[in-house]
Amino acid sequence: MNSQKGFTLIELVIAVIIVAMLAAIAYPSYTQYMERRDLAIAKQEALRISAELERFKAKNFSYKGFDASYIYAYESTDDAGNPATANYYNKITGQLSLPLGSTTSTSKYTLTLVDGGTGHKPLTIAKNSDATETSDSAGVNGLSWVMSVQRTKDSLGEPKQPRNYDLFLNSAGVRCMTKVKDVVTSYTGCGGFSEVW
Repeated sequence: MNSQKGFTLIELVIAVIIVAMLAAIAYPSYTQYMERRDLAIAKQEALRISAELERFKAKNFSYKGFDASYIYAYESTDDAGNPATANYYNKITGQLSLPLGSTTSTSKYTLTLVDGGTGHKPLTIAKNSDATETSDSAGVNGLSWVMSVQRTKDSLGEPKQPRNYDLFLNSAGVRCMTKVKDVVTSYTGCGGFSEVW
């Protein structure tokens, strides 16, 4: 009589059921952890830029001309393979994809910094080909700023992280967050369903 060792089918099924139950419990916790991490990164970068804005105003008596490019510069290579300086911050639009280094498809948030006056144009000074200031840039008064940090949307226009928050900050010290999509893009606040952070 030869004794054979191994697992019975019932033992394997029980093991698979236990692993599936553990995965069902662990995955939502992991997803929530990742969303909290993404929100913390967004808050950190928004506060970092707001601190730099105040330093800039202390030196220049205005926010006009602020360009966050120096904060987000990194070493890269050009098409020929030569060392070059690249930037995560787009000074033309005043936008930054978060987390840093993410692409349009992989980003979780888009931070947008604009002038607090009418028109909400980027604070950087844009020049024409003859080195004169563009009309959009000339319309920036630089007395205040507003910042929206909005969740990136999927192909259907819905936030990729529907349970997470959009953020709003301004130079008057308002800081709020909301789960209602597209509210912070008005640059006036977080609407009625918001929390302070």
